[in-house]
Parts: sequence; structure tokens; C-alpha cells
Amino acid sequence: MLLVLLNWAYIGITAFLAGFAVLSPFGRKISGKETGYVCRTGTGVLMAGLAFITVYAQGYSLFSGVGLWANVLLLLACAVSAVLLRRQFAAFILGKWRESSPGGRLFVAALVLLMAYGTSRGYMHVDTGLYHAQAIRWIEEYGVVPGLGNLHSRFAYNSAAFPLCAIYGMRWMAGGSWTESMHAVQGFLALLVGIQCCGLGRLAKRKRVLVSDFVRVGAIYYLTVLYREMVSPASDYFAMLLLFYILIAWLDLLERREASVTPYALLSLLLVFTITVKLSAAVMLLLVLKPAVMLLKEKRWKEIALYIGLGVLTALPWLIRGVLISGWLFYPFTFLDLFPVDWKIEKGYADCDSKEIQVFARLLYDVNLYDTPFSGWAGKWFSSLKGLEKLWVAASAGCTVLGAVTIGRAVWFIKGKKDGDIGGIDVWDWLLYAAVLITGYFFWQFSAPLVRYGYVYVVMLPAAVLGYVYIWLTGKKEKIRIYGYYAFGAGALVFLLIKGAGLVQGIGETAGEPYYIRQQGYGSFAAVTYEVDGITIYVPADGGQIGYDKFPSSPRIQDIELRREGDIRHGFRAK
Repeated sequence: MLLVLLNWAYIGITAFLAGFAVLSPFGRKISGKETGYVCRTGTGVLMAGLAFITVYAQGYSLFSGVGLWANVLLLLACAVSAVLLRRQFAAFILGKWRESSPGGRLFVAALVLLMAYGTSRGYMHVDTGLYHAQAIRWIEEYGVVPGLGNLHSRFAYNSAAFPLCAIYGMRWMAGGSWTESMHAVQGFLALLVGIQCCGLGRLAKRKRVLVSDFVRVGAIYYLTVLYREMVSPASDYFAMLLLFYILIAWLDLLERREASVTPYALLSLLLVFTITVKLSAAVMLLLVLKPAVMLLKEKRWKEIALYIGLGVLTALPWLIRGVLISGWLFYPFTFLDLFPVDWKIEKGYADCDSKEIQVFARLLYDVNLYDTPFSGWAGKWFSSLKGLEKLWVAASAGCTVLGAVTIGRAVWFIKGKKDGDIGGIDVWDWLLYAAVLITGYFFWQFSAPLVRYGYVYVVMLPAAVLGYVYIWLTGKKEKIRIYGYYAFGAGALVFLLIKGAGLVQGIGETAGEPYYIRQQGYGSFAAVTYEVDGITIYVPADGGQIGYDKFPSSPRIQDIELRREGDIRHGFRAK
């Protein structure tokens, strides 16, 4: 736990300096026009910094392992930005300190300790033993290796979460028997979402419920679900946390009627970054329609080109890594076959891998790979869910109808040329926001509906839609609005007490574990070996998990060869 806190201090300092530096140009004139943009939150600065550092780590991995020297260059860049922007840094930090209360600072400090405790121990996800830990180690030691997907096809999923874990793993600082890297970035990201959810505390001051209050409660629920698994660097959880952050931040902008296009455009870039973490998040990029329309209306062509260019730069290192690892641009999808390289994973294998993901996500293992929703899998899938998962999925399905009703209301306002809003949200903005949430839910439901793949879809849709309808119904009369405020406050308090009691119980169950200094390590599993051109490869003896220490590994004995005999850096290809 102590090392987690020290690691977080390093992450926080470098991410804040990097984020402040990359955001500072957006507060000035762009294309000769004032942006009206001022970064209002420390979490926004940190998220921008994490996104930038991830892109940097991916770019660095194209040339070398992401270790000591990657951190040295990062520190040099942060030092330069600290010197050049020292006055702005000081003003921002001093301003935030003055805005906060002693009680608020104490609460955040307690939250940091709580999340650090959860990050120090817990349940290590099965997929981390299968390939997450190995993928991170490959990036730490070699960067990117051509054809690595031939050794282990799951490496070809190419999540940008793993280069970020690698640069902050600090294995190069380890000594003695400590041979593993740290895996605390997931917990830091969860901490940022937790701090963002502290906005729920403003409810008492404003005496008015907003839609964002509902979605913050949903995000807190997810954090309690994730708490016992934050120790695991699972890419699914990275993507869910990023989407929770973006959707809440977007709603905050809508509720305060943000007129500047810049914060929407920057959140859109963060969405592009999220897609590099998990490709299935691409459906949420539909939100970019708002800043796109705002820019097109004013014919701000230079800004449009700027944001498109930044989006391409954000995704480019990830795309290059994907091609080098698998030969495909978006593995396991083979609709784009652009690169005739010798290390390309076979098309038939990639197509089969794509279908197997769907079957696994539907929790069905005894059906044809090409089974469709209309042949009966949906009922079997729903019956296999846990009780609370069924409740969330049922609520999400029901809220697609409610969401459609609210969209219809928005269309009615627009058609009648009326100005309208609920909870401060313009009807046009709600039309897009609700439509994107509903589209995201259906995309998840009919592609790969494993709950951990799409918690954000099954939580955010009912939270946002029910919040909108609740405020719609209680906002017509002042007396009803006040009663609604007290009812929501009481319900939120009961919810927090119940979840808090659950966390206390969980902490009591794990308090005897010896992870108060070091973090719980990856698991270690039995393995057998085989050789590929003189290189020893480990294969799991049972269950598929291999961990971090037995390196390099593959899930089974593969019929592959080195692209250059005796040199693993040049990669693998099928024989």
C-alpha cells in the first residue's frame, strides 16, 4: 500500500505537469478567435496528462522497451513544462486550494487511502493471468515485436492501457527479490472517477437535483463493484472508467450550458484515446457530433483541421502497434486487409477469434459460433446472469423505451420551435446524449454482452434516463421539486451507507493480508516448455493462466518460427 501511494505520487505529478502543458494552448486564441476555455478541474488536467503519456509510451514502444529511459525523457519534458508554466501552475493549484474546504480536503485524503488500500490487494482477474501481465512485460522489455500475435493471439488486441501500465510499472527501480512491475494505474484512474463523483456533495448547497447527480450515483456503484479488482490491470476496466469519466464530464458541460466548443472537442479527443484502450468504445464517438456541428456552423475550418489532426496523432501509435503485432489494422476484424506482411495472423484464425469473443460474452459455450440472437441465445444468456446483473440489464432495456420518450419530447420541442430544457440540459443536447447512450446499449447487447465489457452501458443509460424523467416530473412546481430534492438526498444517503458498510466488511476480510508496504503481485502458475528456434517458450500446464514471471509464453504449442533466427526482437511468423 505504501508503494502504491508513492507510485501514485509519481503518476500524479507527471500526469499533472504533462496535462497542464498540453491543455495550456487551448486557453488562448485559436484561428484568431478566443476559445473561452478555462480548465476547471484537477481531474481534467490529470486525464489529459494520462492520455498524452499513453500516446507517448506507445510511440516510444515502437523503438524500444518502455522502461528507465522512457521515464527519463518524460521527466525532462515535465521539468521543462514546470519551469515554463510555473506561474500558471502556481495560480491553478493555489486557486483550487482556496476553493476547497478543510472538510473536503480531509475527505479526499481519506478517499486516496481507501482506493490505495483496494489497489494494494484483491482479486487478480483471470485475463490478467492469461495475457495482461505478459503483454505489459513485453512492452517493458521489448516495446513492440512484429508478429507477436502469432505467439499469443490475445496480444493482438493491442490495448493502449498496457503501455501506460508499463511506463508506470517501475520494474527498473526494483531490487533484490522484487522482480515484478507495479500495476497501480487502474486504481489511480478509479481514484480520479471517485473524486469526480465527489461533485455529488454540491447537492446540499444548490438544493436542486440534476441528471448528473443520478449518473454519479451510478458511477459510485460501479466503483464499489470494481473495488476488489482494481489490483488487476484489466483493459475492460480501464475503458469503463474512462467512459464513466467522459460521460459525467460531458453532462456537467451540458448542465452549465457551456458555450465554448473547446471542452467538448477535448473530451472527444479523450474518447479517441478510450477507443485505443478498447475498440468497442468506438460507438460512443457519436458524441463528437456536437462539437463538429458547433465548429461547422461557424466555419472554423482551421480548428476542425486541428482537432482532426490531434485525433489522428492520438490514434496513430496505436494503429502502428496493431499492424506490427498482428498485421491487421483492427484485429480481430479483417474487413480492412491493407498490409501484405509476412507476420500477418491468418484471416481464418482472426475471424474465428472474433466469433469466439461473442460466444464467450454471451456465456454460451455449446452453440454454433454463428448462432444469432434470433436463434435463442438471448434467453439463455439472460438466465445465466447474476441477480443484480439481471436487474441492471432489465432496467437498461426498459430505459431504452423511456429514453425514446424523452427524445420524442425533445423532437416535439424542436418541431414546435420552442426553447426547452430539463435540469438545465437543452433539448438538442439531450437528444444526442440519450441517443448515444441507447445506441451504446444496443451495440453492447447484440455484439459482446458480457457485463464487465459494458458496465457503463447498463448503468449510465438507466441512471441518466431516470434522472431526466425524475427532474421532468418534479420540476414543474417548486413544492414538488423540494420534496424531490429531499427524497433523492435520502435515497442517495441510504445507498452510500449500504455500499460503505459493504466496503468496510470487505476491508475487514482482507486486513490480515501482508500488503501494507508492497502491492499484491501477479499470480504464478505451473507451466511446460517448448522451443522456437532455440528460444524457450512457456505454456500453461493447466487452466490457461501463466502470470508475469514465466516469460515469454503462449497459450499452447504453436507452429511458428522466428523471423530472424536467434533474435526475438524481429518477431514471429507462422511456419
